[in-house]
Amino acid sequence: MANFVECITDPSRAGELWCGEGTVAVFAARPQGDVEGSVALLDLGASDAALRFVAVLDCAEDELLVPLLREAADAVRQAGGTALRWITEEETSPSKAAVELGAMESGEVYRWWRRDLPAGVPVGDAAVRRLPAEEGREDAAFRIGTDEAWYNVELAGTRARLVHNREADSTADALTAITAGTLHALDTDHPGLRSAEVNASPDDEELHAALQRLGFTPTTERAVEYTLPLA
Repeated sequence: MANFVECITDPSRAGELWCGEGTVAVFAARPQGDVEGSVALLDLGASDAALRFVAVLDCAEDELLVPLLREAADAVRQAGGTALRWITEEETSPSKAAVELGAMESGEVYRWWRRDLPAGVPVGDAAVRRLPAEEGREDAAFRIGTDEAWYNVELAGTRARLVHNREADSTADALTAITAGTLHALDTDHPGLRSAEVNASPDDEELHAALQRLGFTPTTERAVEYTLPLA
């Protein structure tokens, strides 16, 4: 194990680094004493050894991420797993960490779409409204949409990130109304914002159509799943 990587298997010691049910260990990087990055290892209990283990990353530096993932991969190998999977956001592919580790891209999870603000969108559908905050989404400034589909809106500087979720199939018209209502709320309540971004999965044709109608275009920033095969 790298001399600055600590393996923590006690949830009480891991604190907020522990990712809840399924977590079997947290690997924490402490090059200067304090934790500067971590990887949580989860056992999903899948019968397929290649699908059983996933890593949840909380580390932006490749210099720390590579040894953290190596230690997690060793733990997976010892537990009988044949692959380690993780998801990371990146603007260029493959990531440096993936290249160094020999991981392969499994597929795109979602891509960010962007448009400038203010959007100048009219009020729109009255069914689109502010919703109660979701548990565990303390990073969201507010939630807006309908009972079936919504955005958790995160604000950072002059940028708004609209994190999409829905509980049932929807139409491009319905998603256009929800997105337009969110843009109107941003224009009205947060006039200093300069851009809005929405995450959309590659096969979500209805959301793609809604975003195109409202002037969004896809960016190079996306979330990618990687798989590291283990001998």
